[in-house]
Amino acid sequence: MRLVLVALLVLVMLGLEQLHAHFPPDIGSRAALVFGFLLLSGFLLGEVLVHLVPRITAYLLAGMLFGPHVLGMVDQQVIAHLDLVDELALVLIALTAGAELKFDRLKQRARGIISITLIQSMAVFVATTFGLWLAASGLSVFDGLSSMQIMVMAAVLGIIATATSPSTAVAIIVETKSQGPTTDSVLGVTVLKDIVVLVSFSLIMALAQGEFADSSSSQPSVWHLALDLALSPVVGSAFGLLMIAYLRFIGKQPVLFVAAAAFLLISVSNTFSLDVLLVAVATGFTVGNFSQQAKALTDGLERASGPVFLIFFCLAGAGLNLAALGQTWRAILLFVALRAVFTWSGTWMGASVAKEPHSVRTWAWTGFLGQAGVSLGLAAIIKTRLGPAGGLAADIIIGAIVIN
Repeated sequence: MRLVLVALLVLVMLGLEQLHAHFPPDIGSRAALVFGFLLLSGFLLGEVLVHLVPRITAYLLAGMLFGPHVLGMVDQQVIAHLDLVDELALVLIALTAGAELKFDRLKQRARGIISITLIQSMAVFVATTFGLWLAASGLSVFDGLSSMQIMVMAAVLGIIATATSPSTAVAIIVETKSQGPTTDSVLGVTVLKDIVVLVSFSLIMALAQGEFADSSSSQPSVWHLALDLALSPVVGSAFGLLMIAYLRFIGKQPVLFVAAAAFLLISVSNTFSLDVLLVAVATGFTVGNFSQQAKALTDGLERASGPVFLIFFCLAGAGLNLAALGQTWRAILLFVALRAVFTWSGTWMGASVAKEPHSVRTWAWTGFLGQAGVSLGLAAIIKTRLGPAGGLAADIIIGAIVIN
């Protein structure tokens, strides 16, 4: 029945496309139509394929199917018009990561979590960065770039390679009802790594945008960037206190409140040139650790994130340049291989240094292979900010996410 509904939605869209050929609507109307179509069709396809692939993968596949390279119902102009969805999704992810980073969890297995996080992150980042740099001459993503641009782009891909997916790990833990040191280590490391990745990515992107920006455009000074990065956690903490006050003394409509707060956070960050990811992480961390309202926030985030992530992943799939995959498949396989090997070795070394149990040293690395929201959000950022090379790099990341 769900497939029939999808087919009917597709027929309606095809009919509207024929009508639009004679009476072209404005971009806002088209974007609203596509938004509704993806929300309905993506959800239905996710329900149909849920027993075969994760919903995230189903949404990506739906986006590819309806995107400009297959059925053509979602074109690049509409994707660009809906770019606010990318930013909103990433802010919701960052808020969740901050809220889930709890002092108590870090205290219980602090030594092992910190050791695995630092050693594994460094191993994956260094190996992926230098592996891609050494293979640059044979990879199309680096064509036409200067030696410095090649190194910077490899470093951007390297830092995204370190990202993992807490949502994937949590889903498997809930399904299997697993408990014990391996489960605790995977949860702690995945959340802490997201914080490390978001901070590191912000720093590397400050350098990358200077290398890839038009030389005629003005770039902020290093001191200005440092000040913005320093102020972002302060503003995020203040924003978190305001959220605590609302959730404590009013507490009504938490879903609408979380969505509105995310939009306000984006607006404030953009207005004052702050790093929106760091602001969001600090906000979530403040609510999650210094109030009784952490559960209200996470519940609101979970309910608000569903439709946003659905559209986000569909747009990511639609934006994937399928033709470019023929050019980037070598880079995708190298990226996946380097990441897997050094995730395993980095986890083993980190767990051994901290004298973690045998189960953690042997199996915890499998909990870090998944990639999803954070990696897709960072891919969307480099696609819009680093020019054509950033677009190819984003295709590499999305291809690797599908494999992982």
